[in-house]
Amino acid sequence: MQISDDKKIQLLYRVEPGCLGPQGIDHIEGFCNYANQNISSPYYALYQFTARLDKSKAERQYSINGRLLSQQHAQVYLARFDTCIDEFEEQLDELLTQAIDRFFER
Repeated sequence: MQISDDKKIQLLYRVEPGCLGPQGIDHIEGFCNYANQNISSPYYALYQFTARLDKSKAERQYSINGRLLSQQHAQVYLARFDTCIDEFEEQLDELLTQAIDRFFER
């Protein structure tokens, strides 16, 4: 199934430097670049990873074509693909954990 990028749900994921260990702040930018190149999105979504340096901003931010979505609207969109938001986020968290391991070649 083909979906144009402007119709895909976009997830801006702000990664906590602490996820990368005590020296995470030194690696966060490199890791986000690595994640953006190496974590594949499902066909109906686009992922973007950035450092979460401002704790006042949400860890996850959903949008479609530049328009922000509430958690409820994101759930409605994902339901169209037989996916619940909890499963979607759990799968992404697992992909992120695997990418961290690969990034540090553990």
